[in-house]
Amino acid sequence: MPRTRRNVWKLSQPWDDVLLWYARAVGELQTRPITDPTSWASLGAMHGFDRGLWTALGYIAQGAPLPPSAVQARLWQQCQHQTWYFLSWHRGYLAAFEAIVRSAVVKLGGPADWALPYWNYSTDVQSRRLPAAFADTKLPDGQDNPLFTERRYGRGDGTIVIDPRDVMLTALNERYYTGTGPNGATGFGGLKTEFSHFATAGDETHNYNGQLEGRPHNILHVRIGGFDPSDSQQVGLMTNPDTAALDPIFWLHHANIDRLWKTWLQQTLPRTARPDQFKNPADAGWLDGPRDRKFVMPRPDGTEYTFTSRDVTDTTAPALDYVYEEEQPPQPATPVLEARLERLGVAPGRAAEIAGAVVMSPLKEPELVGANDSVLRLNSPDVETAVRLDRGARNDLLESMKRSTLESATPHEPDHVYLNLENIKSPTDAAIIYVYINLPAGANPDDHPECFAGAVSLFGARKATAADGPHGGNGISESLDITAIVDRLHINDALGPELSVKFVAGTPNATDKITIDRVSIYRQGH
Repeated sequence: MPRTRRNVWKLSQPWDDVLLWYARAVGELQTRPITDPTSWASLGAMHGFDRGLWTALGYIAQGAPLPPSAVQARLWQQCQHQTWYFLSWHRGYLAAFEAIVRSAVVKLGGPADWALPYWNYSTDVQSRRLPAAFADTKLPDGQDNPLFTERRYGRGDGTIVIDPRDVMLTALNERYYTGTGPNGATGFGGLKTEFSHFATAGDETHNYNGQLEGRPHNILHVRIGGFDPSDSQQVGLMTNPDTAALDPIFWLHHANIDRLWKTWLQQTLPRTARPDQFKNPADAGWLDGPRDRKFVMPRPDGTEYTFTSRDVTDTTAPALDYVYEEEQPPQPATPVLEARLERLGVAPGRAAEIAGAVVMSPLKEPELVGANDSVLRLNSPDVETAVRLDRGARNDLLESMKRSTLESATPHEPDHVYLNLENIKSPTDAAIIYVYINLPAGANPDDHPECFAGAVSLFGARKATAADGPHGGNGISESLDITAIVDRLHINDALGPELSVKFVAGTPNATDKITIDRVSIYRQGH
């Protein structure tokens, strides 16, 4: 019988036994030396490691012995980001961590079926609060709480305030796991790459996040970690990839991201003729890769094992053996064409019938529709730029929209439209930016959700920006699907020769040195 990972907000608050045993086990792991692969520190270093930073923060002593370099090369700094391995690597990482924690729980006298809880922050106002067990400085018996850290700044004072825009599950509407390449669809799970420990120099494919990684994964990291308001360079543990896994809430956040992967796979579109939608890749490069470096995890006894994506596709298999308390999608995905017909006033049943008659074909290469004129500097709380559309590309886009109406004898799904933020460079990871299209002048963004293109987090941007770093100074890039916004403009005959793109700071005082090399719009047809 698989173990059940529970929603932390459905446990008794604040100190359900699941959380109390987690705290005790974390405390025990924190006593182990970093040379022990099952220690809290070594497990954290598997996600990212910076000796100077860790020493400054007090996580390792000056001159403290580290594991042999060969062990570090196998185990540490493995985390997969901006890659199609993002979900599968983190699932294996969570499984190894959960097994080590459960072993510690059992040694401390706890239950043998202990399972890691998850934090579902997308349901209501309460769900967006940090669970109290992570905010308490003391355990019920008065001892220091291992789940608490002072380096969890949130809004600046340790209070976590998650905006509803931070946790919108638009990624669940992405029908394909693997993206088609930079500038277009980045896929639910990311773009096809080899081993990718964050953005890679010379390969822009490695600079883009998959949809789930970008939102809500990256957003929550920064929203929880935050930064010290007296020094924006002093960021919380969760804000920096090299320290993120040292915060005990990291593991509940990633358990929820893992759950959302399972949720996405539960979706079906019986009307579609494309069998690869809402499916994991069948590509051997994903199932059995990467070729250049193996994924290595420690067992509770300190020995090592390797795994691939193929090994973690089924969470009920003996090697993983878990399910989630909630696995059903919050709402079924709606095909783009069906949603468009409904916006035109077609009854839902009839819209589904029409959309179901359309035979889907793979996405073509993205085509540039327009771009702004120069590098954009986000030096104020809201910054606006104009993206002028090429006349020919705009006409082609309009023609695509027309073919997806009832006026057409054979309706087609309209082109997908993507807003690309190319080479975002920042000296800090601690920024969240809300992006709006054609927001009316002087309007309050909160009053115009129809203009909201998406939230962007700069998690990982600092290292990707450093010119002398391993990422070549190219920064990170984001692709936002704005098909519904452009379609609405077309329906209202309001798609003019240019689009206004407004960037609104979601983290005040953290955006003044951020630049975007180019703001562009691409269309991608079938």
